[in-house]
Amino acid sequence: MDPSGIRFYREKKGHRQADLATHLGTNEPRMSRIETGQEIPTADEVDKLVVALGVPPPYLFSEHILSEIANRSRRNVA
Repeated sequence: MDPSGIRFYREKKGHRQADLATHLGTNEPRMSRIETGQEIPTADEVDKLVVALGVPPPYLFSEHILSEIANRSRRNVA
């Protein structure tokens, strides 16, 4: 994942990592791991990031990561 998109838009919007973690309903360590590419966010977390940062998912994640998120979401529905 190219995590620079999350950090770039978070900083552009003036959000602290802790603020974004609260918006996602997670903790700051997990938010840090998502932002640095160590963890892949859930589809729900992606939706919340899109709202919080005001940009579409491709601005935040590579196509490969978006595909993985969609696959996980489909498996959780089935």
